[in-house]
Order: sequence, then C-alpha cells, then structure tokens
Amino acid sequence: MYEIIKEGIRFNFENPIFDMKRSTNEFIGRSAMVTKLLCIYSEGDPFFGVNINSQKEFWNHFVSQTNQGGPYLQNHKIIELVSKTYPELEPSKLGTMLFEYSKLFMENKEDNSTMDSSNNFRHQLTQSLLKSPNLILRGAPGTGKTRLAKDIAKELTNGNKDQIGFVQFHPSYDYTDFVEGLRPVSNGDGTIEFKLEDGIFKKFCQKARDAKKTGGQDNFVFIIDEINRGEISKIFGELFFSIDPGYRGEKGCVSTQYANLHETDEKFYIPENVYIIGTMNDIDRSVDTFDFAMRRRFRFVEVTAESQVGMLDDVLGDEAKEAKKRLRNLNAAIENIQELNSHYHIGPSYFLKLKDVDFDYELLWSDYLKPLLEDYLRGSYEETETLETLKNAFDLTNNGQTEPQDTGDNDANH
Repeated sequence: MYEIIKEGIRFNFENPIFDMKRSTNEFIGRSAMVTKLLCIYSEGDPFFGVNINSQKEFWNHFVSQTNQGGPYLQNHKIIELVSKTYPELEPSKLGTMLFEYSKLFMENKEDNSTMDSSNNFRHQLTQSLLKSPNLILRGAPGTGKTRLAKDIAKELTNGNKDQIGFVQFHPSYDYTDFVEGLRPVSNGDGTIEFKLEDGIFKKFCQKARDAKKTGGQDNFVFIIDEINRGEISKIFGELFFSIDPGYRGEKGCVSTQYANLHETDEKFYIPENVYIIGTMNDIDRSVDTFDFAMRRRFRFVEVTAESQVGMLDDVLGDEAKEAKKRLRNLNAAIENIQELNSHYHIGPSYFLKLKDVDFDYELLWSDYLKPLLEDYLRGSYEETETLETLKNAFDLTNNGQTEPQDTGDNDANH
C-alpha cells in the first residue's frame, strides 16, 4: 500500500504497480480505501474520495478508465478536467457533488426511467438540459446555440456522428421534407414518376429503432437549427402527438399522412432513445408565431451571451481578454437602452470575426456590429445618439464601465 500511495501522489501511473491486470500488489483493487488515502496524503485536491470502481458506466462518461492507472488515474483526470473547466468551484467539494450525481444515475437506471444512462450528466451548468428529451436553446444572436447543441449531441452519443441528425428549418420546409412525401424519381428512360420517400426525421427515427431492436442502448440526437423559422404545424403534422415526452415509443404510434401508400400497416413512432434539440433566436419576430401546442412539448433553456464568453479564449487566445472586456461593456450599455434588454445582447460569436479582420475593432464594428444594432434601433427615439453611446461603450470610452450582472443563467454554459 505504501508503494501505491508513494507513486500515486506523484501521479506516476506508468509504474507497473498501477497495471490493473498484471500488478501483484494485493491493494491495487481496493480503490475505495486507497483513494481516500491518496486524498489525505496528496497536496491540493487531485483525487476524489469516492469509490470510482462502482457505477463504472457513469464515471466513464467523464474519463474512460484504462488498464494502466485504473481508477486512480481516472480519479485524478476527472478532478483535473472539472477543476479546469469550472475553476470557480471548490475542488474539495467536487467529489461529493459527483457522488450525488452518480447515485442519481443508478437510481434512474434501477427505476427503468426512460432517461438513458448517458443522459444523467452533461455539463454541471447545463443541468436544465437533462430532464427532457425535447429541448430548445433560445438566446440572443451569436450566443453559440448551434455549437452548444452539437456539443451536447456529441457528448450524448460519445462522438458517434451516425447517431446525430441535423436540419435547419426555413419558411419553405414542410412535412414532405421532414416526415414523408411524394418525390419525383427518374425511371432512367426519360420519364418521371412520383414515389413515396421518407423524410430526414423519419429515416433518423428508423435508424434509432433498428439500434434498439438489436439490443443497443445508444442515444440518437436530432438537432433542429432555427426551429422557429419553419411553420411548425405544417412540418410536424400528426407528430405533435408522438413527440410528446409522455408518448415516446410504441404507445405514441400514429398513422402518417401517406399511410395508404405504405406496403405494410406498420405505424410510425418516435423511439425513446431519440432526443431532440432545437435552437431559437430570441428576438426573431417569428418567435411570436411559434405554435403553442409545440411549446408545451419542449423545455426552453436560455443561453446568455455571458455564459458563452469562454469560446473567445478557445479561439482568440491572448486577444480574448480585450474582446471580452469590449463585449461585456457593450452589452451592459445595451441593457441600459430603454427599448432594449438582455435579449438584445451581442453574442460572443460576433467577436470570433476578429480573426477575419486582423483584430481591427473598427472593422468589426462597422461590418458586423453596427448593422445589427441599427436594426435593433430602427425607428426608435434618438437612434443616432443611442448608436453613438453604444459605440463609445464598445470603444471603452464611456464613463464608468459596467460589469455584467449575474442573470442566473449560467446553467446554459457550454
């Protein structure tokens, strides 16, 4: 045990003693006890004081357990990952928090909940996305809603692209594109006939159904970008019933509009392993026409500009500090405009354009931000003066730069 502790606190997991299959040390498999000792004798908080050998499926959603280093390396990597992602959290409490999540994971599994196992943890600050198979990410322009949806889908599917579907709605999109419809098909002799073809969503659901039939428990995530730009009732049709979280699976079977042309009497349903994520622009005027029946079937999560500023660090590097300062100052000024509010914030995605303009902030303003703000202010009182106030905030020349307020929406991070 002494050898394990000595090498463990040095993170020397290449030592043969940590080879989980070949080590002759009798204590190597007693991870609950050894991990607690590592917690005691290590400087800082590089280990969790929980038995990571239990509930392996849950822990492996963070970092997979390898043969070399086993649960001890996994303990260290998980706390390193979470602490780096959320430095504001106290590391000593992370073990307890994650242990509670793991218990919830096991309880859901034992209760045969419709929530799949990998649907019990995403990011700690996106817990509002865990409770429903139908989610809509809404927020101001440029807040990275589509990116967030793809990140969630990637995590739910363990990065398997075959289990992720994507479509962007627009005014011309309809039921025949989404579910099924008659499509012109060339016969090869110059003539054309119409054949019944499945739409993108029906094909996706069939793929998920086939996976379940073969015993797979894989998650399938379908992303609908700009969901409010399409005519929802025309696109979903009778799927309003099947999409309801309470009617997933065969109990939500429906006959589609072209059922009379089917070769079999088989009805259509949305499998329990299909998760739907939509994105929506908060200030798009078409939001007002979003179908109320569909609203009831989705959970809405706000993605704020402040919650997504981390993307600037990833892309802009050392230049991110000034970009974030200008972004926050501009958004604080926007909130102070009588006709505007936080829904009109500028999202950090706009500041990613800095790389395209060689970090010329004047070009960023004139070519990207000013046109958007002019649309916001068109027809408002003292439009020119207000735009000048916003420009001063962007230039950091306004009096008393305002720190962003805590909106309580940090659960939409990443």
